[in-house]
Amino acid sequence: MKVNYTLQQSVKYQILTEAQCAEIAGAAYRILARTGCIVQNQKALTLLKEAGCVVDGEHVWIPETLTRWAVETAPKSITLYDREGNFAFRLDPNSFHFGPVTSTCDILDLRTGERRSSTKKDLEECAILLDALDNISWNSDICTLNDVDQTYADVEEVCTLLQNTRKPFWYFASSMENLEAQYEMFKAVAGGAETLRIRPFTINLVCPLDALRHSDHGVSQLIYCAERGLPVVYIPGTEFGLTSPATMAGTLAAGIADLLPAVVISQLVNKGAPIIAACFRNNVDFRTMKLNHSRPEMITANCATAEVWRYMGLPFCCNMANTGNGDFGPLSAFEKAIQYYSVMLSGINMCYGLGCYEEGMLLRPSDLIFANEVIGYLETLVKGFPVDQDTLAEDLIDEVGPGGTYLMEEHTMEHLYSFWTPDKLAPRKLGEGVSLEQDLAEAALAIIEKGPRHPLSPGKQQAIDALMEKVRARSKK
Repeated sequence: MKVNYTLQQSVKYQILTEAQCAEIAGAAYRILARTGCIVQNQKALTLLKEAGCVVDGEHVWIPETLTRWAVETAPKSITLYDREGNFAFRLDPNSFHFGPVTSTCDILDLRTGERRSSTKKDLEECAILLDALDNISWNSDICTLNDVDQTYADVEEVCTLLQNTRKPFWYFASSMENLEAQYEMFKAVAGGAETLRIRPFTINLVCPLDALRHSDHGVSQLIYCAERGLPVVYIPGTEFGLTSPATMAGTLAAGIADLLPAVVISQLVNKGAPIIAACFRNNVDFRTMKLNHSRPEMITANCATAEVWRYMGLPFCCNMANTGNGDFGPLSAFEKAIQYYSVMLSGINMCYGLGCYEEGMLLRPSDLIFANEVIGYLETLVKGFPVDQDTLAEDLIDEVGPGGTYLMEEHTMEHLYSFWTPDKLAPRKLGEGVSLEQDLAEAALAIIEKGPRHPLSPGKQQAIDALMEKVRARSKK
């Protein structure tokens, strides 16, 4: 037996010391106790006041002791399942998982190469594509349904995802009435409320209003899901020099303080309610006042935020797969790959944005094939390798001897397939074959044209069809 010996060491990227994490977390606690926040939901205000907060209208000051209690009470890991109740993945310290962008407005058509508004058919096809890609952990409402009545488009998105993917997915709700309709669909597919609570396969994407201001709509959804034990990712956004200080430490503290009231409220509603922390760090190009999702400061801030959330013990999500570019090319590929690599090195639990271009305005479905393969490549870089008697292979080296070859050895055959093998990223000579972009598009279409890999059972399909008809009928009244 060897002590203090690691069989397989993975690569990691660490920005902050534990003491710095404690200082930033402490600053966030103090901000809520001294500056406070705005909460625009009456039920939450009542709960906060009863728990010892000072409440003046919508302005709430949250004591540090209460915030620390909520952080300790919230789950340290969250397990997601697929639509059929099978284990999908677990959010726990240092694990990383990738998923697609959400709610893009335009799409680059795989068949024509033209940019246009996205439709329900596009969501169907993207859900089928994502369901088949092994390195992408969950599905999403990846594009806006511009050809559907917008009063219930979010419910239509959920219905479409349930029909075309078995993977977990996240979604949003435009109203409480629509959230209730979505929940009825989830129960119908899961087999009941208790089964859904025990084996959740969806995550509600909730966005508050402004910095340190929590809207009635967002908090209502947070409370609804907490009461039912359903996971929520709560996403405040902070921009350097606009909605948070221009310094790295200041924007981290402000963003974490912006998220913590959601943790407090969720735990007051239901101790142990699953919540996923998130703070999106956006650079602003002050020459144009446009957001830029691919600057090094954004990457540093997101990775550092992950370290603070890990120190506090909460699962963490962020947008780290984005680019301001519209074209698929060397610059966008570099920007995306460096973000994927940073996610892995820093252990960000959930990274979303695959397929995203132009800061979320444009979806390029072929990018999902590209991302799936790049993620596989990068995983090989960070996972390390085992050092043991078998892998050191001293006896084999002795047997083959100087000048010998290992090509026909059984040991080689046993380990040969552990090497990463490129598919679409295989080297090609100048002018050989079609362009990489066209190759990726053709690969995506080949998957899409096979149709859903895991269609709903007839009974479940009938149940969600009936629920969807009720929603459509309601909108006509």
